[in-house]
Amino acid sequence: MKDLLLVTVPIALVAAASSGMSDAQPSTRTFVKGTVTSAGKPARSVWVIVSLNGREAGRSLTGDDGKYYIAGVDPGTYDFVVVEKGVQLYKGRATLPIMNDTFDISF
Repeated sequence: MKDLLLVTVPIALVAAASSGMSDAQPSTRTFVKGTVTSAGKPARSVWVIVSLNGREAGRSLTGDDGKYYIAGVDPGTYDFVVVEKGVQLYKGRATLPIMNDTFDISF
């Protein structure tokens, strides 16, 4: 009988602990992408930083084509800042998710 309890109790604990996993809500996280341009040309190697309520939520370094991609952000209204060598070049705001998941930045 004692051996039966040793096997039954751990199985019951695992079943109880895992039962809530099926109740989990699907993730609502989203992403944003876009192109950064300066005077009509791609802004290369600049940081695009997104912040929510003053806290950084993500960042991306643009490529030679000026494109950026930031994933894993929750829906909300974000501040977008573009920085090059410590100098802020742009500041704007957008609400995510956004149409076509695209927020292009020009300055």
